[in-house]
Amino acid sequence: MIHGAIVSSRYLLPVAAVLASDYNIMVPDLPGHGLSSKAPNALPVVEQAEIVAAWLRELKVEKAVVLANSYGCEIVVELAIRHPDLVHRLILTGPTADPSAPTKFQQAIRLFADGFVEKSNMLAVLLRDMRHLGWHRAMQTTQYMIEYDYYPRLPLVKTKTLVARGGKDPLAPQKWVEEMVSLLPDAQLAVIPDGPHNINFTTPEELGLLVRNFLA
Repeated sequence: MIHGAIVSSRYLLPVAAVLASDYNIMVPDLPGHGLSSKAPNALPVVEQAEIVAAWLRELKVEKAVVLANSYGCEIVVELAIRHPDLVHRLILTGPTADPSAPTKFQQAIRLFADGFVEKSNMLAVLLRDMRHLGWHRAMQTTQYMIEYDYYPRLPLVKTKTLVARGGKDPLAPQKWVEEMVSLLPDAQLAVIPDGPHNINFTTPEELGLLVRNFLA
């Protein structure tokens, strides 16, 4: 499981706990985030993907089902394109960044709106992880997220993919995820009607059911 921008592995733990009885779950902190090492500057998408690949090879993981949320979806798309031998299935939840909101301000407004539909303790997770990442790296990571161009990349993903969003997610609107699914060679879309952006944190049981059905 690969987390999104600013946050760490902690907000993936609810869905990890739901799935842990059936699968071996690994939930790392990306470089710069959470408890991982902190370089002076944030790492761009491709470098993060290469680090995840190296980490999987170090652990001798031959084929993984890779679930990501938000900005993490960009990283795992690159992982699937560059290292298809490592990825058995892809699960993209709340994928950002919707190109109809191409500025930090627009993304911040959407993130603010999402706060009203998340579990109340999601804010504490966000603030703690923001402190670990640091403002400078957070702004760099957000810029990398916004600049990433999905359009030429998605058709290159040959892995069977599930794209999932919360029905109340302002950061990954329905039109955007439908467009993503249309560009992916082998993908399906699922929506958790009352889910927010972080369906992994706020609606983990519902996401866990989607994952089990997809893998079955």
